[in-house]
Amino acid sequence: MSRKFYGAMPALITPFDADGEVDVPKLRNFVRWLLPRVQGLYVCGSYGSQPLMRDDQCRLVAETVMKECQGSDATVIVHVGHPSTDITIDLARHAAGIGAHGAASLTPYYYLHGPQLITDHFKALIDAVGANVPVYLYNNPKYTNYCVTGEQIGELAAYGLRGLKDSSTSIQLFYNCIAAVREPDFVFLVGSQTMLYPCLSAGGQGCVSGMSNLFPGLVNSIFDAAARGDNKKAVALQQEANALRHLTGSGIPVPFYHEAVRHRWGVDIGLPRRPLKPLSPEAAASVRATLDRFPHLT
Repeated sequence: MSRKFYGAMPALITPFDADGEVDVPKLRNFVRWLLPRVQGLYVCGSYGSQPLMRDDQCRLVAETVMKECQGSDATVIVHVGHPSTDITIDLARHAAGIGAHGAASLTPYYYLHGPQLITDHFKALIDAVGANVPVYLYNNPKYTNYCVTGEQIGELAAYGLRGLKDSSTSIQLFYNCIAAVREPDFVFLVGSQTMLYPCLSAGGQGCVSGMSNLFPGLVNSIFDAAARGDNKKAVALQQEANALRHLTGSGIPVPFYHEAVRHRWGVDIGLPRRPLKPLSPEAAASVRATLDRFPHLT
């Protein structure tokens, strides 16, 4: 069954307790709060703190989310990327076994890799699990020191890759990848709400974003305006989404979302995992005051 990618798809924040273990009750509660507001969930990604978690914790998060999503229409993509191809395959097999709708992987990171090694990694992943779960490539060159090309995505799509989540922030690369892929069911997702409307205009289908944890309604409204062909409204909403970046700070602002979701919606999503720390009292107060200036956002 093909999945729909219209609307907000949070890069789901993972709640932890004071000992650094997954806070399962808080995770369940957060997923329950999100489900009526979003189209799907991207689990164990950058915002989900996957690089900071043990493999057993990643499996626990994926299993918990899938259980909470039973009976819903939500699309669940589990990120399984790891510097090791073998561990990536193991995590992808687990994602397939629990019924995830997709397994996404970063390009292998830490070591510097050339294009052929990256291609071979994804072909091995597709060979291992592609018959059981769609495989997506997560392109995030800022954190992996590698950026795919359109030609590489085209080759992998012909081999069996089912989708791309692109966080390069390059609209030219997004166009190049779309132009290089011939498979009609290939899914193009943008990895930030700051590029949403341009990527939808280019032919993208969806958006995985941190902001969708906090303001899924804003992200959904950009999709709705684009679907109506209301360019003026879509551009205005896109500009509003981009202006909110000053709220979150640079990088991957996980601690911001722990504070912001709790303050804005009363949903406790626990603590970030070390080395990340909760915001200082002063920073938390600043976030709360700034959020209060945007009462119309949902």
